[in-house]
Amino acid sequence: MLYKDAGVDISKTDSLISYLKKFSSEIGRFGGVFPLDDKMLVSSVDGVGTKLLVAISLKRHDTIGEDLVNHCVNDILCEGARPLFFMDYISVSKLRKSIFKSLISGLVRGCMNNGIVLLGGETAELPSFFRGDIYDLVGFIVGIAEKRITGNNITEKDLLIGLPSNGLHTNGFSLVRKIIEEKNLSLKSYQPEFGHTIGEELLRTHRSYLSVISPFLPPSSSPCIIKGMAHITGGGFYGNINRIVPEEYGVVIKKSSWEVPPVFKFIKKIGNVPEDEMYRVFNMGIGIVLIVDRNSAGFVLDKAEEGLVIGEVKKGKGVSLIF
Repeated sequence: MLYKDAGVDISKTDSLISYLKKFSSEIGRFGGVFPLDDKMLVSSVDGVGTKLLVAISLKRHDTIGEDLVNHCVNDILCEGARPLFFMDYISVSKLRKSIFKSLISGLVRGCMNNGIVLLGGETAELPSFFRGDIYDLVGFIVGIAEKRITGNNITEKDLLIGLPSNGLHTNGFSLVRKIIEEKNLSLKSYQPEFGHTIGEELLRTHRSYLSVISPFLPPSSSPCIIKGMAHITGGGFYGNINRIVPEEYGVVIKKSSWEVPPVFKFIKKIGNVPEDEMYRVFNMGIGIVLIVDRNSAGFVLDKAEEGLVIGEVKKGKGVSLIF
């Protein structure tokens, strides 16, 4: 099964992004930058996607808000920004107090854990648009950067350091749900390789990398030793790493350099998903990729102890994955 079979066409999305780039040079990056005196404001917006439908099905809404905050924090981190504040937009058919309070609890927890302010938001009741308990959740974040991480100084033989993910995070759920539906699996069924149910595994919280990466950003580390960062979300390794590497370079990633978590092996097996498609859709156990000079890699690995060297920059174009 392919992502396109589940209704998500990554190639079409990429072509539309290319069209939008005519209107703004910021389109296609992980965050947009607004100059402010000697610093920069960095902003991003995102949603949780169809992971919401898993939460709604299990009637567990207290983790989704934290997913959203962490996702947005990671996006602006890739531009070199520390988060300042967060705002949300919730749209529902009819406002239910218990669901609303659960959603807000996750948002508050995510903001507290990242040391930022939940500045406000908007809640809209749209009874003609949504049905039952279906809702949508969107987040807006603003951070500040001393210096933007552009990726422009990435060059041949720079190393890629991967930081482990905490499962699926918030992407690929349309494909996962399609597979589970076609195989008649229950979200409440226990899976020995997970040590808990399928639903619990799918609702693992999207991890924030702020505490790991913040020490490498100015003014803590000046100049910044990270040349580029890619948040491995929708588009997997191919779509996200290409966003930060200069056109004249590509990367080679060694898949055997880390252990792929059980959830991805499970999806690949039961859905008969091609290997290449897995790396095009999912993070496969690597939530964020740092690109650094070889001489700086040792320092980064000492500070970020869980980091792994997973590849290097080469001449040429594109992302190549090898064993």
